[in-house]
Amino acid sequence: MLYQFLRESILRHFRETKPLIQQLTDSMVIAEPVDSGRPLGEIILHMLRSIEYYLRGLMTDEWKPLPYQLSNYGTATAIQKLFDEVVAKAEDYLEQLDPSGLGDVMDRFNRPATKIEILLEMLEHSIQHRGQVLVYYRLLKVKPVTIPYIL
Repeated sequence: MLYQFLRESILRHFRETKPLIQQLTDSMVIAEPVDSGRPLGEIILHMLRSIEYYLRGLMTDEWKPLPYQLSNYGTATAIQKLFDEVVAKAEDYLEQLDPSGLGDVMDRFNRPATKIEILLEMLEHSIQHRGQVLVYYRLLKVKPVTIPYIL
């Protein structure tokens, strides 16, 4: 039951995040609204590649970061396409993930963690960066689409 709740939360996060990604324009991709911060496109790419990193790691035990440089994905269209690809892979991984093994402990990181803790951390990390994207949009004078919260 906990896995089902977490899985549905992750899928809802994807649905809620997609309209924000669709608002992205080419000029916003390279915008740096915060001094000494990263460009907006790079923040989004980091968020997407992290989702893939966590889920692929849980499925294959391969924990290798994926590229997220703007030189590879420098347009809004490229980032939007990558979003769709990552979500499709994530949905596939979540479908294949065996809930009975989610209590298994992985001892490869800063501290031991169960697989379900890693899933939750993935979601928390992605939500944190979605919030960062919302702030960047506002700093760029772009009104972000409304996320349909319960309250």
